[in-house]
Amino acid sequence: MFSVGSQLPLTEGMEGSNDDHPIIIPELSMNMFELFLSVAYNSWKPEGPTHDDVLDLLRFSNKFMSQKARDVAINHLHERRFQHKPYELLALCLEFSISKFFVPAFRRLVEFRIRDIPGPVRRRLGFEVWNAFVDLKELLDEHNRIIACEEPPIITHSPYCTDNTACFIDWRQLWWNSMARFLLDGRNPQKFNEAIERFQELGPEIGRVNPECWKMLLQTVKKATAFCLAFDLVEETAQQLSAALITEPAPMLTKAELDTLGLPSHEEIL
Repeated sequence: MFSVGSQLPLTEGMEGSNDDHPIIIPELSMNMFELFLSVAYNSWKPEGPTHDDVLDLLRFSNKFMSQKARDVAINHLHERRFQHKPYELLALCLEFSISKFFVPAFRRLVEFRIRDIPGPVRRRLGFEVWNAFVDLKELLDEHNRIIACEEPPIITHSPYCTDNTACFIDWRQLWWNSMARFLLDGRNPQKFNEAIERFQELGPEIGRVNPECWKMLLQTVKKATAFCLAFDLVEETAQQLSAALITEPAPMLTKAELDTLGLPSHEEIL
């Protein structure tokens, strides 16, 4: 394109004839072009790119197939991922086909209450993600209630336990009065790991539960076998969504890579 253009005489006042008559690209804002120069020359303003700048870089990379601009934008988002709400990151992942932080952002999203997610963001997440999120929240709530209502069984009492029946009754009551309350508290429900930490602090308040039985039961609780089912379900759902909805664009080959493959470069084609 440039070689052909250089063979044609430039008429005064024609686009590209001089600095006063630049070539206008409607899709390219001044900020996008300045950001591209920052990427190309690795020269940034002291405060670095803003969030809006990063979005402009992603739009630029999509429009003009700039792998370097895309990499810079994604790395910037990833480094500052905890400064953004997970649903905002997920919406960006879907809009710009970014898989790098989709799964961890979805994990964080599951910790949010449904009513705390703004309506416009729900639409940006799309039917598949939103439907999977709501279904998953319902499954996790049900799983939570099952754990709260079903204490880990005492398989074998300690040899030092002199009253197995009383130990079992108080263990069941202890679980319902403490762990179940921690998990199902209407005002301040605890996460699994937080509930376990609070539960193990009940040492002096275990009633007729034998101290040796208490130690064995605590070890069972800390293994978090039942809790891990919830973690695995979240991870599996996030991975499936990422695989189904996100296809990363193929990276553009550099001139050196094209030479290795014996292919003409972009400049040679032009």
